Amino acid sequence: MEEMKIGIIGADTSHVIAFTDLINNPQNPGHIPGGRVVAVFPGGSPDMPISRDRVEGFTKELSEKHNVEICPSIEVLASKVDAVLLESADGRLHLEQFRKIADTKKPVFIDKPFAVSRDDAVEIKNIALKNQAPVFSSSSLRYDKNICEEWTSDKDGPVIGAQAYGGAEYTEGVPGLFWYGIHSAEILFSMMGSGCKCVSCIGNDDADIVVGTWKDGRIGTLRGIRKGKAQFGCLVYRENNIKNIPATTDGTGYYGLVENIMNFFHTGTSPVPLDVTIEIISFLEAANKSKAAGGKEYPCSGT
Repeated sequence: MEEMKIGIIGADTSHVIAFTDLINNPQNPGHIPGGRVVAVFPGGSPDMPISRDRVEGFTKELSEKHNVEICPSIEVLASKVDAVLLESADGRLHLEQFRKIADTKKPVFIDKPFAVSRDDAVEIKNIALKNQAPVFSSSSLRYDKNICEEWTSDKDGPVIGAQAYGGAEYTEGVPGLFWYGIHSAEILFSMMGSGCKCVSCIGNDDADIVVGTWKDGRIGTLRGIRKGKAQFGCLVYRENNIKNIPATTDGTGYYGLVENIMNFFHTGTSPVPLDVTIEIISFLEAANKSKAAGGKEYPCSGT
């Protein structure tokens, strides 16, 4: 496989360290060949502490440990690479950052959250289509070994319902469930597939309970945990069995995700359709609105 030059936008998440080591370090047991991270635009959001307080350290580690060039702008970075990892922790920035590189037609992976509003998510899709720019987005939880084995299996019959669960911490600068609830939502949609039509949510300081009704009548739920053990996983109701599928704790999700990213970079074909990603964003937006409105039901749409 020809080695591609890869650039990073946003050095304010631990993902940039984990992904770069998987790609650049042949000694990593999970090393994924086919590319090399060569450049980074650090970015960062001054009004978002979890971004502001980490960008300098992660940028330094990329430069000193992996010899990654630090670029002064997104445009300069785009001129030096064949593909882009858009990693900015602040999902509010993703639309404008993608807009700056879409006309290069280079494949772009947009990390979680893809966007923090359905309108932004739809606009990213429209820009991608206009420029024929390949785009892929996913949480690593979709590719966790246990989760992936379950959603790709049909040995116990079709999924008739699911309850995804996991940590759902809030963070300043990102609306509600968009920060960490995105992971459980990705698990839920990997099990249930697309087609959610409406969403309601109730919650307090300890947890959120989100209920989605699919167009075929199936019901999928999400428990976002902020008190007690917050391991990710899913209770899956199939026609012939009920199983609890806890996510692994060994980082296999990162390996599976980066493996899919590398394949996407080389083929230009996303393993997750953008309409599914948009539907997940719509699901989370509707859940946030519903919780604020005391559990009122809101529509969910992937287009």
